[in-house]
Amino acid sequence: MFGLIILSLASIASTGPIEVPTFVQPEVAASQVAACSFKHVRPSFDEMLQEDVITVSDMTTATGDQLRCVAKASLGSHYYVVFPEAIDSIYQPVYWRLSEERELANAKAWLEKRGLLARLPAFDPKTSDPNAVAHTLEALCGPKAVGTLKPMKGLMTLSDGALTSGGLDDETFVCLLNVATASGYPLGFIGNEAYSKDH
Repeated sequence: MFGLIILSLASIASTGPIEVPTFVQPEVAASQVAACSFKHVRPSFDEMLQEDVITVSDMTTATGDQLRCVAKASLGSHYYVVFPEAIDSIYQPVYWRLSEERELANAKAWLEKRGLLARLPAFDPKTSDPNAVAHTLEALCGPKAVGTLKPMKGLMTLSDGALTSGGLDDETFVCLLNVATASGYPLGFIGNEAYSKDH
């Protein structure tokens, strides 16, 4: 996939070094969603995503409490939940709002534990100097982070070679994700690169 892809790594950014999330069987995830007062819930394989999802069917309405319950279950199990289109259009904003809140809380907790939160700059797209903020965020994450952030319009990306040079280790990468999230200056990347220990 080409173009700009925003990193969605909340579960990774909350830990360090990078850990694999605890695996939950699809049936367990489905039962967690069913516990939100839905009757017709089942795991299924999504051809487009090429992964198991939890499908909720035979319904036309849902309360806000039910949708928040499902969003929390989804975030906890790492399975997407699929509703009929009319409900899904209401569910998606609920899911993404809770996801962003959890990501922000996890990032702040990670930084607080390491004594970095109080030194974090707040990014204001109207008044902040993007280059100055990027340099400050790099400095917070240590010498291996220097020169890795590249400000762009509305967000940052990783500089050319940051993932392939071998200098960016797990802890530094997670730190960059967390400072970007907590500062309000989003971090994305160009192309279809993925971070791994084998970079």
